[in-house]
Amino acid sequence: VGRLRRLIGPVTIAPTIALIGLALFKFGAPVAGKDWVLGGATIALIILFSQYLRRSHRIFELFPILLAIVTAWGLAMIGTQTGLFPEGHPSHVDYGKLAASPWFRFPSPFQWGMPQFTTAAIVGMLAGYLASVIESVGDYYACARLAGAPNPTKKTINRGITFEGIGCLIAGIFGTGNGTTSYSENIGAIGLTRVASRRVVLNGAILMVILGLCAKFGALFTTIPQPIVGGMYCALFGMIAAVGISNLQFVDLNSARNLFIIGFAFFMGLSVPEYFNATPITYFDGGMSWLSDILNTIG
Repeated sequence: VGRLRRLIGPVTIAPTIALIGLALFKFGAPVAGKDWVLGGATIALIILFSQYLRRSHRIFELFPILLAIVTAWGLAMIGTQTGLFPEGHPSHVDYGKLAASPWFRFPSPFQWGMPQFTTAAIVGMLAGYLASVIESVGDYYACARLAGAPNPTKKTINRGITFEGIGCLIAGIFGTGNGTTSYSENIGAIGLTRVASRRVVLNGAILMVILGLCAKFGALFTTIPQPIVGGMYCALFGMIAAVGISNLQFVDLNSARNLFIIGFAFFMGLSVPEYFNATPITYFDGGMSWLSDILNTIG
């Protein structure tokens, strides 16, 4: 994958990174808007902690997202207990899954049975991997930019993609239901917290593995109301889009060619997915519906 690096410059990387954030707009305001009181409070708290109070105390500089989520979460709990957010309300805190989950659970290889391999599944997963690889390369550049590090080298990109693949293999063996890849939310978190130390990431990973064995801990996060999550996405995904756009400072914007490439990439990156949502491919539904599903997923 690192060989593609010579084809990647600011003109291509700016739309790629920006579209990672912009393409997720449906998970921002529409989710936060399920209850603008709580969703809006989450956005306001993130802005307050990360932009205005970060110089007043180091805790606001290091944990603005966490503090905002915990504060909004606490408000949701109070609203639930007082009856302000009754059952069925978007901001209601449901403790059902927390009460039903065991304290500890140790995963085992092939815990859901042996994997099954079909042509449709293989082609579909390869398509998903390809899309993930492209997004990850963009995430590497965005992460380097936010961390003040040099652009990733061919070797760096190769190592990153290799270990994402190894992580996906391990995830498949344990049947986690999801792969391992770079998450854009974490790139946004680096931009807001200004913490990009590998030591912090390593210690955080070890802590997450340990806490992952405590089922109660995982179930606890399922009680976070959706408006809080949507409010968090508004800030994080917006930061990713801004990082992508910031790469344009290295581009000659007086060049008609550069303007065409950037404008075309932005427009088609947002327009093509809408086309596939409105007009899904059905040409192969006669006996190869799996191929239609793959093409619609890629689109």
